[in-house]
Amino acid sequence: MKRKEFLKLLSIGTGVATFSPGLLACTSDGNTDLALPDNAFSRSLVFPEEIRANDFELAAETARHTLAGDTSSDVYTLNGSLPSPTIRVKRGESLAIDYQNRIDQESIIHWHGLIVPPDMDGHPKDAVQPGQTYNYRFDIDQRAGTYWYHPHPDKLTGPQVYRGLGGLFIIEDEEEQALNLPSGDYELPLIVQDKRFNDSGQMTYNLNRMDRRMGFFGNTILVNGMQAPYHEVSNRFYRLRLLNGSNARILDFSFSDDSSFYVIGSDGGLHDRPYEISSITLTPGERADLLVDFSGYEAGKKVRMTAEPRNGMGGMMNGMMDGGRNGNRWWNRGRRRNNRDNDGGNMCCGRDGAGNSGGAFLEFRITNKEEDSFRLPQALTELSFPDEADADRTRRIDLTMEMMRGPAIDGKFFEMLRADQTVQQGALEVWEFNNRTGMPHPMHLHATQFKVLDRSRGSLAPHERGWKDTVRVERRETVRMLTKFDAEKGLYAFHCHNLEHEDNGMMANFEIV
Repeated sequence: MKRKEFLKLLSIGTGVATFSPGLLACTSDGNTDLALPDNAFSRSLVFPEEIRANDFELAAETARHTLAGDTSSDVYTLNGSLPSPTIRVKRGESLAIDYQNRIDQESIIHWHGLIVPPDMDGHPKDAVQPGQTYNYRFDIDQRAGTYWYHPHPDKLTGPQVYRGLGGLFIIEDEEEQALNLPSGDYELPLIVQDKRFNDSGQMTYNLNRMDRRMGFFGNTILVNGMQAPYHEVSNRFYRLRLLNGSNARILDFSFSDDSSFYVIGSDGGLHDRPYEISSITLTPGERADLLVDFSGYEAGKKVRMTAEPRNGMGGMMNGMMDGGRNGNRWWNRGRRRNNRDNDGGNMCCGRDGAGNSGGAFLEFRITNKEEDSFRLPQALTELSFPDEADADRTRRIDLTMEMMRGPAIDGKFFEMLRADQTVQQGALEVWEFNNRTGMPHPMHLHATQFKVLDRSRGSLAPHERGWKDTVRVERRETVRMLTKFDAEKGLYAFHCHNLEHEDNGMMANFEIV
């Protein structure tokens, strides 16, 4: 695409055309791709450590780790672990977690998807300084599911998540356990993130003005903090708990041979039944609970899991800034060259429009034959959603682009204690996210799970039919969701989960009264 044509297309977004030619010419670290190494898929996948306790500490510290190649990078760890530990609890338990901030920035932990009291939610106003500790005390009283936790300090969420803070938070209950879903060695937690590496193989995070407005995009994908690992499996069912933990990159996940799999749950737990699909698109912060059947493969076969960028305008801008190089080499290795449609949502600009076409990031090696007692259930749980007709009111939330400042909510930028929306405790409401910008935004509400009702530019994908806490809102699209505000009274946040957008002020507060 010629620069003149690109600028014309870019001007579609309200206020985006105010970016100057000088801004478009900005460059940043990492604009040279890190190709897959010659020994790609030669290291065994490592899984996060697991915490199964009710009373424990999480200590955030600075460290150096080798993530790609032979060069170490500056990272943050929790309890010395990268990626951060997986916390596994049972419904009904009471937790006592002491978060010790030993890094060089203020920090606080948000329990993404959990419904907890306002002073336990990790609001930026509660951030603690280096050397201080925040004491969390809350009960687990919600559905089994794959949730997660990550830092949430004002203007610092992006760099802290990017450098390694954040892990899965798994809730179990008796209803789910009765299904005898694959567990133990047959349950695989996968945290997928894109990172930007320079020519020396060091991970970098140096924002320019365009990164702040469009999001920070990497040039390689890591899974559980590793580049291109393999994992040995038997020819049976496996459960994959998948998190897109990227700062800004929307990813479409599938398998290199186009084989199908089943989505059985999303942000807020199990669906009513399994849905057979061949790809699933997740924005940053979204999770998917998948069942993959390897029984059709003979021992000795290999199949790779792939991820393709689907950001539309954001990825296209990033590709142009990198001179068209970011993606033309690394992303194209192992790519699938078919143009399969996505799984239901309307994705702008296809595969980023920048040559970023995705690639393999994890290789499964079928090594054994094994008898599998698991049988795919026809039903998983009974979902009981409130009726839209019973909603007390409808709120319209505009996602806007402000001149020289970037994306905002209702034309405003975050202020720590300002209540932008006031909600009655127990109210059932329809929230309409109306995206007036030229890029997608993953919108996340704290303190609630919601039902996505519909989207104006396409049908709901299978993984959007259950309980959600994060939803993709495409450019020029309105997405409606229904939620009940049953959390304790207090101040909570909602925001775009493109972390550079959030840090730049695309966040607001709602107060339950």
